Amino acid sequence: MLAKAVVLFVLALVVWSSEPTLLKLVQFKVPEELERFVPKILTVGVWLFRYVFFILLTLVALVRLFSFFTLRVGLTDKRLLCDDALLGSFSLDLGKIESVKCEPGLFGGLFGYGKVILTAASSQRLVLTNLSRPHVLEQEIFAAK
Repeated sequence: MLAKAVVLFVLALVVWSSEPTLLKLVQFKVPEELERFVPKILTVGVWLFRYVFFILLTLVALVRLFSFFTLRVGLTDKRLLCDDALLGSFSLDLGKIESVKCEPGLFGGLFGYGKVILTAASSQRLVLTNLSRPHVLEQEIFAAK
């Protein structure tokens, strides 16, 4: 999770520092009657591109970090309890859980985080993302059932 946020921050910085490269890419021979307007339009377009993508990538990285640090999962004898600052709280009866699947992902396997996919009796899927040590939760759910 942290690795994905770092990658997003790096992409945001690359976009932010790409103004000279982008301006070189959009330069072309302009007809004489448009020579006054086209360079200004291209400069504003590159500026907007940089700012929009920098802000978007930074916000996505911050949301991922916030979600990673605010998700809390608890397991009792009968229920799975989840509390997330972004999505709120919810719970699920352990008796209704039909299957549990752990997917660490590429970075998750290296850094010890991932997601757990729960399938309930009504074919409802519940995906808990950004979990630290998802295999431990998977084993605890199987042990509690």
